[in-house]
Amino acid sequence: GPLAEDPPPAHTPAPPALKFSGDFRVRYEHNTDVPAAPRGREVVRFRLGATYALQEDITVRARLATGDPEDPNSTDITLSSFVNDLTFSLDLASVEWNRPKFGAFAGKFTNPFLTTEMVWDGDVNPQGAGGRLKLGKATGVTTSLTAMYFVMNQRADDSTSDMGGGQLMVASAPGKKWRVTGAAAYYDYRIGRANVAEAGDIRGNRLDPAGPVYLSDFNLVDALVFVDYAGFGTRFPFRFVGEYVHNNGANDLNTGFSGDVYVGKAGSKGDFRARYGYAQVETDAILAAFAHDNTTLGTNSDTHTLSVDVTPRANSLLTATLYHYRVHA
Repeated sequence: GPLAEDPPPAHTPAPPALKFSGDFRVRYEHNTDVPAAPRGREVVRFRLGATYALQEDITVRARLATGDPEDPNSTDITLSSFVNDLTFSLDLASVEWNRPKFGAFAGKFTNPFLTTEMVWDGDVNPQGAGGRLKLGKATGVTTSLTAMYFVMNQRADDSTSDMGGGQLMVASAPGKKWRVTGAAAYYDYRIGRANVAEAGDIRGNRLDPAGPVYLSDFNLVDALVFVDYAGFGTRFPFRFVGEYVHNNGANDLNTGFSGDVYVGKAGSKGDFRARYGYAQVETDAILAAFAHDNTTLGTNSDTHTLSVDVTPRANSLLTATLYHYRVHA
């Protein structure tokens, strides 16, 4: 199952020259959310990326990925359709300027915010522009401010859909074996007509019966905390991740929260990691179009997650995940 991520590596110092990376995943899943017709399927994902350092502090990135180009929060392809060839698209195309104290980026880039998949699916790569600024000089404390302008749907009239957001992050080590990271974000969406959105984008959010618009506005206040503890040994680090989100643009059904516990790691041969998580998300607490797609429900549900990761050899990972979820009345 997907992990809550530290800030992504997209805005770190540039590699020395042209560099390629890639990954492949094959997965079988069985979904019993419709008891009368349970469904099993096999899906694959393949990604191939490249970075090129134009200068010491300027990097260009691009990546090809499988998946439906009209589905931003998934790069999976179901193996079906009488063995049709797989669809590829460009899911990253960005330029980044990185300095020790600040940086900027534009194009279609990896998400620059500290996130979990309750609000942002790991496959969603925003498009637009943004920047980061390192703040403060306190010993043992790292503080940064990240901002982003996200173009969702560009139109010639005044029905353009976009988002302006920012996140303040503070990280410190209160003890030799402890590290605590906190983040607070605000995402202000301006969504015009929703007639270009598909059912896979709406995913539980309420629409206005009078026309193709969302019933609620989406102005999200998002708070996260990461607590890491290394006292159980190098093979079994402990992590707790908590998140709370409130949509100021919805009159009701506007709150979500999650908590996840991780034990272990999955980076080297022989590593083992286990996770338990619980999340509860009300109908309009988040914009479901960009939230996780691990189950068929984007909102209006509570979910228990149990997963186990094993690294049998270098550069490989075996994962088993169970989601148990309940739709709210």
